[in-house]
Amino acid sequence: MPERPWDHTGLPVPLIPLEQTFEGFLGLEWIELTSDSAHVRFEVRENLKQPLGLLHGGIYCAVAETVASVATVREVWRDGFVGMGMSNSASFLRPVTAGTVDVVAALRARGDREWLWSHDFRDEARRLCALVNVTIAVRPRSDRAGDKPSAKLVRRPG
Repeated sequence: MPERPWDHTGLPVPLIPLEQTFEGFLGLEWIELTSDSAHVRFEVRENLKQPLGLLHGGIYCAVAETVASVATVREVWRDGFVGMGMSNSASFLRPVTAGTVDVVAALRARGDREWLWSHDFRDEARRLCALVNVTIAVRPRSDRAGDKPSAKLVRRPG
């Protein structure tokens, strides 16, 4: 698995260099990406914390939605579909203040229009710190010129 899943032929060519995006800011290390699971990890940094020193709750949600979106798009892009976040629900079980956070996502349901992913966030001691469920909407992508959201998306050969 490449550290950067956007290098994979199953995904569209990014319109913005990864380093300049929010996903690049998160600093995810991709460990595994399959059709029904994903595994990433990231370092807790000061700029990911809230003022009292805890990993910000929004980071859990952002990481989960990023992982679920990438994993879904990787599976549906070649068939003419795109995936985008539809809902995100987090339960915080214990705070994280430092170290590496390990995230394992599992596909729980795959429908024609929505996919449900569950994410377990664990600290370095392997303690469960948060659970995040994300629903990804799967919709036909438009490649027609003039449809601004996807007019520039390019499919990789292969």
